[in-house]
Amino acid sequence: MAKALIAELEQFAWAKGKTISECKVRMSVPRNIELYRSLGYVVTREGKAENRNGFSLSVATMEKQLTN
Repeated sequence: MAKALIAELEQFAWAKGKTISECKVRMSVPRNIELYRSLGYVVTREGKAENRNGFSLSVATMEKQLTN
């Protein structure tokens, strides 16, 4: 289900003229990083981000070049 949703988002972004898809993934959930890797995303940065409750999280920024 997740792969199908991501594919739809990528197609929508491509149709709107976007050429790169970027997301932030919690590093504490390696299966999410692997999910995005399996779809062609690569880690471009690692850093910290705050969640809605103000807690600091380690995150990986992942990107993918979009093509038609």
